[in-house]
Amino acid sequence: MLKYLVAYASETGNTKKIAEEIYNAIPDSRKEIINIRSFAGLHEAENYFIGFWANCGTCSMEIIDLLSSLHGKNVAIFGTCGLGNTDAYYKKLEFAATTWLPNDNKVLGSYFCQGRMPVEFRQKYEACRGKCSDEQLQIVIDAYDKAKAHPDRQDLLRAHVFASDIIKKIDSI
Repeated sequence: MLKYLVAYASETGNTKKIAEEIYNAIPDSRKEIINIRSFAGLHEAENYFIGFWANCGTCSMEIIDLLSSLHGKNVAIFGTCGLGNTDAYYKKLEFAATTWLPNDNKVLGSYFCQGRMPVEFRQKYEACRGKCSDEQLQIVIDAYDKAKAHPDRQDLLRAHVFASDIIKKIDSI
């Protein structure tokens, strides 16, 4: 059995970057990183770092399936989102994911950061001009533009620190 498994879902590569940084922060050799689409239930570990890209405030069905299948594990959640770059939103994402975990698991924490979105999103927002509040629309467009630079070096550094902190928690259990 592995000591650590980093499993992630990533549509645009943002969450994959965070997953790779977390994987690199784990000093133990009994570790593996896997895209959830390759998971097939064949990997088991004592400790899980599970990552996803936020889609409408939650995770994909593949991540839900993994989370709901775990029992007696230490779990840390991470991910990326294009909009909603606030601590309050990140807490909602953590709650939305951990709701699927059976109660015999231990949630050790979460880390979320902003991630870039495909250009089609901006085009969709631009197409809404005149159809909804231009002020609200401009807020979304500005958030899209800001997200284009993420995850950046600071996001990756914070992911590394997050993983190191989770490993310290595990070592103290």
